[in-house]
Amino acid sequence: MNKSYDIISPKNRKLSISVTNGHFATSHSHINYYIDITKMKHDHLMAEAAAQEFAKHYTHNISIDAIVCMDGSEVIGSFLAHELARPDMLSINTGKGIHVIAPEYNSNGQMMFRDNIQPMVERQDVLLLIASVTTGKTIKRAIECIDYYNGRVVDICAIFSAIDVIMDRKINSLFVAKDIPGYQTYSYRDCPFCKEHQKIDALVNSFGYSKL
Repeated sequence: MNKSYDIISPKNRKLSISVTNGHFATSHSHINYYIDITKMKHDHLMAEAAAQEFAKHYTHNISIDAIVCMDGSEVIGSFLAHELARPDMLSINTGKGIHVIAPEYNSNGQMMFRDNIQPMVERQDVLLLIASVTTGKTIKRAIECIDYYNGRVVDICAIFSAIDVIMDRKINSLFVAKDIPGYQTYSYRDCPFCKEHQKIDALVNSFGYSKL
């Protein structure tokens, strides 16, 4: 793996991600950059700054009853709920109790919500918060899960997203592919590194990486 370096968000200089160039495999694709968002998810100051930046998108009246947090993004989700419900936001969510929840995965790898959590999703307006989006397959699975429990996904937030729109929904992201020079994602069938028999540096997901 090559040396990593930080990229500052063009939207907020308090926000940064660490990127490393190489050959990496996710569960859905191969990518030429590993994007490390660990600090933003777990450093409370940066998580709060990320939530404040996301909240700027909701000055209009989008009702949000619950935030479904993917990829360990609950700290950001909690700060975001606080921002959305602030008395001075002058929005439909002011003073509201917003649930911050995360799905589980059953033995088949399917997303699910336990019986005690389901009322926080059923007939609720849901904001989907996800750490990193490459192909969008995880978002589709999450939306299908929330739909199954009769929830309504009203918007999507992502720390990093390689795509702008999915299932006719715009993704509100802090970083996009053009912020990372030369960023590319490939299906494993079309990966140029694999065709050149270049070894995979690591298996990666939104929680981290495992070197091979």
